[in-house]
Amino acid sequence: MMKKQQIRKPPSYDPFTLLKNDYVRIILTYLNVVLHQLKQFDLVRSARVCRRWREIIEKDPLMFEHANLENIDSSKPLFPILKIFSRDKTIISMKLPPHATQTDTAYMFMQLPQSIQYLKFTNINMEFSKIFTRKFPNFKSLTLVNTKNRKKPFDEIEMKSFLTLKSAQELHFYSLPWEDGFISIFAEFNLQVLCIHDCPHLTNDSLYLISKHCKLLQKLLVGGSEQVYNAQISKSGFQIDLMHLKSLEIRYCSRIGDQSLDIIAHSFPTLTEFALVRNNFEKCAKISDQAFKNMQDLQLQRLSIIYTRKLRDQAHINIAKFHQLRYLCLRNCPLQYDVSIWNENCPFLEELDVSGDSWVSQSFVLGIAQHQNLKIFWLGHFEHGDLDCDTKLQQYPPEGLFLESIFKKETSFPKLHTLHLEHDCNLTYWLYARISKLRPKLFFR
Repeated sequence: MMKKQQIRKPPSYDPFTLLKNDYVRIILTYLNVVLHQLKQFDLVRSARVCRRWREIIEKDPLMFEHANLENIDSSKPLFPILKIFSRDKTIISMKLPPHATQTDTAYMFMQLPQSIQYLKFTNINMEFSKIFTRKFPNFKSLTLVNTKNRKKPFDEIEMKSFLTLKSAQELHFYSLPWEDGFISIFAEFNLQVLCIHDCPHLTNDSLYLISKHCKLLQKLLVGGSEQVYNAQISKSGFQIDLMHLKSLEIRYCSRIGDQSLDIIAHSFPTLTEFALVRNNFEKCAKISDQAFKNMQDLQLQRLSIIYTRKLRDQAHINIAKFHQLRYLCLRNCPLQYDVSIWNENCPFLEELDVSGDSWVSQSFVLGIAQHQNLKIFWLGHFEHGDLDCDTKLQQYPPEGLFLESIFKKETSFPKLHTLHLEHDCNLTYWLYARISKLRPKLFFR
């Protein structure tokens, strides 16, 4: 008789072996549900993958302090799951799913332990005066996301109910039906972070009220959405007093340009982080080389300007004046110049993002390749725009040969450990195949 051939299983490979335990632990905390009683959910299943994962999950008491219910199937009843949570007194953060009803949320809020610090509601179509009925002395952060498209603004009773969480230091709002009267309750908070996303109805008066009621604010994010720009906020809105402000992000505001950035630099001398986000579909105020010159007195460590077509040959020289810069994002901005001046003038630069339709030139890459501290590099379309990928791929020799020659030199990008390649560029796979052979330890995204 012929012997049966033994079918060998291919050896399993755990890509997490490349990561330290601390990083694996952070990744696992994003899984669906983190209570050990719910054995059918992600975290307990993950504990069965291998011995290392089981040890990380079971030996870390902090792993079971974060309850993420956002991705629970809406067809499953939520109330029985919440009853299990009510028995766990170690939870410090909870994220509720969009299908959580007012009854579910009210029950959960009544059962939460006094140790709760972070709450996220993805359904705000409910009367919060019937939800916020308890005080939590250690509470730190509240996030409200209007996924169900609530159109009714908070009434006065609801606004007052938020005071039960007045120990919060952070408030994050997404697409809320906004009225400036809501800002008045912030006077009772000791807010350090206020983020108002996707709000085209914010005005200059709104910013004034924020400065009046949030004197201790350190981070502020305001603006509209990519679909509906904010056309209300202008340069005069930033002539306000927020003496502790360190981080400012302005998203999709069509009237913010060079003059606005000049006023921002004078109004907030303590800024260390600034971001301006736009796109190419709306007519916006001009952002040019002058914008960076206007802000040179700031000790910026993080600077992000997303989409502007007005940068010229002085932009890189003005950026070089930010000597403390650690992170720079110029996504979707034309980058045609030699930036070797950054090597000496921005010695702490660790991450550079020039992804998207940036049309990165050879001289730009050649200059930044000599930076002695750069660790993370986001590379956009190289020597072409996003509409010319097919044409460039058919050329011979391909444009990528120049990049390959740079990575062949050991002196190029000496500390680089992560390279992000443009995901919708036809040259990406060609570049990955060539560069990965030259730099096998380089991590690609």
